[in-house]
Amino acid sequence: MQLTHLCFMLPVDLDEIEQNDTRQVPGTINKEVDMDKEKENRRRYHHFIDFIRKSLERFCNHRWVGFCRDFSKQHKQNYSETFQDISGILLSDKLNNNNPRIFSYSELYIGTNGFSEDEILGSGGFGRVYRAVLPSDGTVVAVKCVVEKGDKIEKTFAAELMAVAQLRHRNLVKLRGWCVYENQLLLVYDYMPNRSLDRVLFKQQEKTGIAPLSWETRWKIISGLAGALFYLHEQLETQIIHRDIKTSNVMLDSHYNARLGDFGLARWLDHELQLPTSLPTPTLSTRSQKFRLAETTRIGGTIGYLSPESFQRNTMATAKSDVFSFGIVALEVASGRRAVDLAYPDEQIVLLDWVRQLSDEGMCLKARDLRLPEGSYKGSDIERLMHLGLLCSLNSPQLRPTMKWVVEALSSNFVGELPALPSFQSHPFYISLSSATTTATRTTISTISAASNSSIYFTATEDTMFLTAENGESKSRSDERVKTFLSVDTPREISYKELVSATNNFSEDRRVAELDFGTAYHAYLDNHHHVLVKRLGMRTCPALRSRFSDELRNLTRLRHRNLVQLRGWCTEQGEMLVVYDYSACQLLSHLLFQHRQENTNLALKWSHRYKIMKSLASAILYLHEEWDEQVIHKNITSSAIILDQNMNPRLSCFALAEFLARNEHGPHVIIDPKKSVQGIFGYMSPEYIQTAEAKTSTDVYSFGVVVLEVVSGRMAVDFRRPEVLLVKKVHEFENQQRSLLELVDGRLGGDYDHKELARLVRLGKACTNSNPELRPSMRQIVSILDGNDSLLKEVQRPENPEEWQNQNGRSLSLIRRIQALGIQ
Repeated sequence: MQLTHLCFMLPVDLDEIEQNDTRQVPGTINKEVDMDKEKENRRRYHHFIDFIRKSLERFCNHRWVGFCRDFSKQHKQNYSETFQDISGILLSDKLNNNNPRIFSYSELYIGTNGFSEDEILGSGGFGRVYRAVLPSDGTVVAVKCVVEKGDKIEKTFAAELMAVAQLRHRNLVKLRGWCVYENQLLLVYDYMPNRSLDRVLFKQQEKTGIAPLSWETRWKIISGLAGALFYLHEQLETQIIHRDIKTSNVMLDSHYNARLGDFGLARWLDHELQLPTSLPTPTLSTRSQKFRLAETTRIGGTIGYLSPESFQRNTMATAKSDVFSFGIVALEVASGRRAVDLAYPDEQIVLLDWVRQLSDEGMCLKARDLRLPEGSYKGSDIERLMHLGLLCSLNSPQLRPTMKWVVEALSSNFVGELPALPSFQSHPFYISLSSATTTATRTTISTISAASNSSIYFTATEDTMFLTAENGESKSRSDERVKTFLSVDTPREISYKELVSATNNFSEDRRVAELDFGTAYHAYLDNHHHVLVKRLGMRTCPALRSRFSDELRNLTRLRHRNLVQLRGWCTEQGEMLVVYDYSACQLLSHLLFQHRQENTNLALKWSHRYKIMKSLASAILYLHEEWDEQVIHKNITSSAIILDQNMNPRLSCFALAEFLARNEHGPHVIIDPKKSVQGIFGYMSPEYIQTAEAKTSTDVYSFGVVVLEVVSGRMAVDFRRPEVLLVKKVHEFENQQRSLLELVDGRLGGDYDHKELARLVRLGKACTNSNPELRPSMRQIVSILDGNDSLLKEVQRPENPEEWQNQNGRSLSLIRRIQALGIQ
């Protein structure tokens, strides 16, 4: 018999037992003595039970043991300490499910069958990865186990933990939690059924009997990897350089979607910081927990994927280093061959050098994967991917494209030809191989291209070669280990006392704005974290409590540099408090509409307006296409956009957002006949008002309205104007064949880019088309705002006046009713 659960059942307190047997015992001489003895026995019994109960509670609360327990008697909480939404679910339970957590070692030990050899999924430079089934709920996960310890190992573990814990993208491996036990460091990830790309891409069909990856699947994988790198490089508050892009770090889920993993070498870089390729030898700081590039003197990565500049003295990785590695992976995917493979003839050992040679000869297609069945692919697609791989792996970092451009080039929106490739005859070989003997050629590496006085140490194991290089003299460092590397910065519950102190009891001098059914205050947590505290009113309103719960749950699941960042929440004392990272807290609506007088000094500059719309489009694209689930915001308005001191926007107000689960056929939409229309009048699309079914085109319409507001400086709804609706005004201009440029905000005084203005006006009109099928997608919008005007011509469709009246009938009817009531 196998023991799976152990339950301790304590008797209830004696006072709770009904004394039904009140009969006297015959022959009792002294009843008072008997009563005293009974009281003493009862007192001792109480002490004994209380001791046992407390001992068990302390035992169950140990981090290394997992228990299901109920100490409700000791931990009953009153209303002021708990918050339940309308469904009766505790808010803390709902939110904590979205964040990584600390696992007990026993839980992982049981899940991996004692870290059995049979459960090993793979191994790497720092340890093994095991398959585990969590005993608590049966979830299958992958456990990365780092057995060794030391400053270098701990720093790598900390870098991976802190990077992945804060990332939210559909093409990144999701972190579930971590564990530190004795000399072991463990990270727990989602389990990837199809393992890593290298296992699938390079397997021999004759040995496994499994067909090679189809060309369609390969294109999906490389597109997903490009999207993940674009997210790391440009869509977060700080730029993250992965530094170890290779096929073995690209995991594949059950639908063969790419999931980039292994962030052990990842480093941070501020977006505003422009670093040269070569720097003086920096000092290595052990105090910073963000592992910035300026504090890194060690090269890390895998030969075949490392960029040439990585081998130079006193250099550090940049985003272009990741672009180079991506280019190599693209060549591997197209050819089905490893970056470095000693099984091939000398001229073909290094994939990059061989494909470059074929490119000069105009024979790139010769390097294609011959295992792909004829007719299952287009030769032009393979050539295109190889061309893109060669562009990304050019020797000069300055000549390589950005990942944003690569994502565009891989999408169906790309128009035209890729930039021409240079002749590679003058390029040095990536790796020059000694040719004294065949054996020496296949087992040693003599020279690294562009190497410059680096201390380089090589090891070769089967098909993979790893490199480490120490630049400059090694610095003496203390053996004291980093003690604080487990401080993962994720949203948390913050005490009411702490927020009262931070806001000076919500004083007027800390109030900065009125936001979405509440008041916003600025404050400092822990004396250094500048935060914005939103305090909701109407605390007993069920609908508002539901919105509060939904907004917190939604924000804990998302991360993008142009989305408001949640830091925590508080529900004590019956309050509903949301804590965000602080921006300068200027609302776009305030800057556009608050100073409508002809005061050009207060008008928002055109360069800022255009930058805001580009950034907002990027954030909405992330919600629609780049997260695990498709997110429909449903509340995109100018008052939902918060601007920092540099006029960078952050989209907020996620209380109405809908999350649609994805499958291999796209988002899974659930039809609910009880749905009601929720949103701000003037920003809601005509079809949403009629059906209450929100789709991505619903957000596109709202985005288009904000575009028109930004161009014109007019509100989406203004009952002081005869047309009331801004979209109606634009439609009338079009029908009267008046130039839409007449809509431009007069406060700009003609100080704007005429090409950008024309682009925004036409885009706003296309996004607010009454027919949702004719609106552009957010990916197309991002491309158009980047200057793809040929795509804008494709998405522009003239709208019939009668059609427009029919589609917008409900909105126009509502306006007439409001006007009849005399409401302005």
